[in-house]
Amino acid sequence: MNASKKSSLIESYKMTMSIADKYAILLKKSFFYYIVAYIFQGLVFVLFFPFLSNIFLEKPNFINALVYLTIIIVFSLISFIFRWFASNFEYSKELIDISYNLRIKLGQKIKSMPLQNLYKYRTGELNSILSQNVDESVLHMGVVAGMFFEVTIVPIVIMIATFFINPFMALALIIALPLAIPIYRWSRTQTKWDKTQGVKAHAVLEADTIEYIQGLPILKALNQVGDNAKTLQDSINKLNIIQKKGVYGSTFPMIVMNTLIEFTFLLVLSLGSIWISRGELNAGELLALLIILNRLSEPLSLFLGLTSMFDLMEASFKNIKEILNIKDFKIHKPASYPQNFNINFKNVSFCYENNNKKTLNNLFLDIKQNSLTAIVGPSGSGKTTITKLIMRYADPQIGTIKIGGVDIKNIEHIKLMSYISVVFQDVYLFDDTILNNIKMGKPNASKEEILAASKASFCHEFISRLPNNYNTKVGEIGASLSGGERQRISIARAILKNSPIVILDEPTSALDTQSEIAVQKALDKLIKNKTVIVIAHKLSTISHADNIIVIENGKLKEKGNHQKLMGERGKYYSMVKAQQRVKEWNVKSEIK
Repeated sequence: MNASKKSSLIESYKMTMSIADKYAILLKKSFFYYIVAYIFQGLVFVLFFPFLSNIFLEKPNFINALVYLTIIIVFSLISFIFRWFASNFEYSKELIDISYNLRIKLGQKIKSMPLQNLYKYRTGELNSILSQNVDESVLHMGVVAGMFFEVTIVPIVIMIATFFINPFMALALIIALPLAIPIYRWSRTQTKWDKTQGVKAHAVLEADTIEYIQGLPILKALNQVGDNAKTLQDSINKLNIIQKKGVYGSTFPMIVMNTLIEFTFLLVLSLGSIWISRGELNAGELLALLIILNRLSEPLSLFLGLTSMFDLMEASFKNIKEILNIKDFKIHKPASYPQNFNINFKNVSFCYENNNKKTLNNLFLDIKQNSLTAIVGPSGSGKTTITKLIMRYADPQIGTIKIGGVDIKNIEHIKLMSYISVVFQDVYLFDDTILNNIKMGKPNASKEEILAASKASFCHEFISRLPNNYNTKVGEIGASLSGGERQRISIARAILKNSPIVILDEPTSALDTQSEIAVQKALDKLIKNKTVIVIAHKLSTISHADNIIVIENGKLKEKGNHQKLMGERGKYYSMVKAQQRVKEWNVKSEIK
């Protein structure tokens, strides 16, 4: 088991204040009330010495005992009142508000962070952070604080006050502390590893579970369900191993601590008996000492479990902070707006994180407004990266990208995305109605606008045949619709958005002939009078493009229209001829 760096209590306090954010002042007030409450509770136990001592004298002094009993009752009431005020935070709406605000912050960050950073996280990992990690960071905050102050303040007050009553009794109480400190440090090392690795393993398991469920139809087809789903099974096994190690790592120090407490109890009882025989202590004082020691034993044994809660909160909040600390794209000053929609790449080089190979290398591109530009090239040549950079998925390491002569770094991201509509090859529809999926292109659109977009995308006809028409729910990721139907709904969404720039990521490549014809008609409506960029694999579909850009190994290999590139007999010519030969082979195979 790898040792992890232990956090000090001061670091845990700072972390807690950071989580509380604007409610930190209320949390500090709760801490203050707890401290006062447990100071008085500690004094209550100290007063057991004179109270019981006066009762067990050879001639009991009941008047003094009654005075001490009265003070004990008053101090107990004061302790109760302050604990009541302190625990209000634990059960207040503010604690729920902290969770709510933390989730809102995470949601805002997820929306605004560069997509390059977002794609590092799997869906299940983000879900685990938003739900489980937030609860683990916040909901135990009040409970842990109350328990912590009880197991620290009460013993400290008792030991200090006991020194003024009887230094020997105080020494008896603290005799176990030198041995308890290394046990605590040992336990904290174990629980730190357990909680940190456990939080990670839970996130991975949740991500693998979601992936497994979403891919279940494919896994069934491949006969890889159940025990043969190796990735999910590995995640379950890893969490199982971590939890087993965690149980051992936290339980064994707890047993040692409890043994130490029992040893201290027997030692104090033995020393007390000797002191009584010497007349240095009466039976009442020894009884008070044993009552106090018994009262302290339970909090001390719980202290190890309590510190593991700090480690759980810290491990969970670390995941939250990693997301919150991701820097948003800086909008350079002055913020500007393009006057036209020409797109220019000037000397652009880009490589993905943790990859030294350049995906794009010294790329120069000029895409004219209201033109149709097709980007072609082998898989992995950088075609999709070009479109991602236009949408500012990430910033290039070298060079500039401009729209209408304005560097996209000077355009607010929300404004930039308002200029761009995207139709992906893999359509994502939300588990909502068809109407609401289309309205995402323009949330305030009228019924007439939605109907016009639907008709223009050639999906009104099939929607009208559905049981609930536009109020039909499409299922998760649009599972209840065919590929062509999903694609046409996404085009309706793009038509409704009516952005001046349209990016098409080969939206017809996975469709059957009938669906492809319908989608192509819808696309013709979408791209009219737009600056259009299409990533093409079927070269026969882009022969009419105004400009064809051939990308190879991240570099501009060729550019021009179909006739020009075919005449040059270069890379584009070879790709077209290769696809024609494949088509001829397929035709011959069908004839045979």
